[in-house]
Amino acid sequence: PRVPGGEITPQQLIAMGQVAEKYGLYSKVTGAQRIDLFGAAKYQLPDIWEELGAVGLESGHAYGKALRTVKSCVGSTWCRYGVQDSVGFAIRVENRYKGVRSPHKTKSAVSGCVRECAEAQGKDFGMIATENGYNLYVGGNGGVNPVHAQLLATDIDEDTVLKYLDR
Repeated sequence: PRVPGGEITPQQLIAMGQVAEKYGLYSKVTGAQRIDLFGAAKYQLPDIWEELGAVGLESGHAYGKALRTVKSCVGSTWCRYGVQDSVGFAIRVENRYKGVRSPHKTKSAVSGCVRECAEAQGKDFGMIATENGYNLYVGGNGGVNPVHAQLLATDIDEDTVLKYLDR
């Protein structure tokens, strides 16, 4: 299931555990802050998604040519080094771009400070919080040939980040 910003409720965790147990699924927390459930038969999927959907979970597009996830650190909400609400912004970005088709899988991240816990520079597009907003990076890749993203804009607010990304 998709877990925007890595934020999940106790009810969602319980539902995923119950579904995994009921259907005998292998469960894995991914590096992209999703929880994958493997091993379901195709005929079981409607029932599984009905149960997961009842607690607000939806498919994470794990294999599509679309936005996979927007990873985040805990940011200013829980970290003494965080200077912006990286979780809130990651959720906003993920909900805005989820399901949008792209030429290949797209990954993103929001780090709450320069310590870069969400690894934003290794994503297709990433944001790193500053005291004045966010630095926006584009063109990163963590695959076979890792590439650091290029700095596109500095100290821009969330709405401006989205405006640039929409282009």
